[in-house]
Amino acid sequence: MSPTSLVILLLCAPIMGQIPLHAPVGGSVLFPCSLPVHSSESLIWFYWQEDHSHNVLFHWDASGKTYAIPDKYRDRCEAFNTEFSSGNISIRLNNVVVGDDKITFYANVGQIEGTKLCAPCCKSTLQVSAPYQDLNLTVNETAKRATCRARGGYPEPRVSWTGQNKSGSAQLQGALTEVLQDPTEKTFSVNSSVSVKDLQSVTCLIYNTHSNQTIGKTAEIDVPGEFSSSKHL
Repeated sequence: MSPTSLVILLLCAPIMGQIPLHAPVGGSVLFPCSLPVHSSESLIWFYWQEDHSHNVLFHWDASGKTYAIPDKYRDRCEAFNTEFSSGNISIRLNNVVVGDDKITFYANVGQIEGTKLCAPCCKSTLQVSAPYQDLNLTVNETAKRATCRARGGYPEPRVSWTGQNKSGSAQLQGALTEVLQDPTEKTFSVNSSVSVKDLQSVTCLIYNTHSNQTIGKTAEIDVPGEFSSSKHL
């Protein structure tokens, strides 16, 4: 992120209220928080934590006091130390994982006067996504069924089918869809099949509700042989 982009984001970041944030698995995300300059001059400590828990992501104390950081956040957060005096107490969370999804984070701020500037400060809710990969579409001419597979995505996808016949195109109903979650990575794989009787072509679409991205493939059915060719949209 460029310095100019960071400044614009901080200026737009409310101290109160809640900010929706988005990040891909394996990527980084900035939790923006900018205090008024007059308040930052009396800043003596601040820390970021999960909402509804005692898990702390990042802690800074002018006296050098340290705070226990859970293993799941250790060495994943960084702050902009040279900008504390100007009120920038934003942090960046690196190596985003599926487990960070739908968690709300906020900052707590301590001042010399002992007053609370905000409680909590700069609430941000994180939404995590991972793109679906290795999309594969096959058509079994004998069984008159098409099967669509993809893996490695998050969250659970929305799968839809369309078909083309002599009369035009239409949404296909009655698909059998199975979604499995990897026990380690927590990403999903999907396997969906649908009848293609009387169709000339069929299209499988996989929609990611967090990233708003759709991937798809189309297969021609009027090709002789057991399996038809397919193409990306």
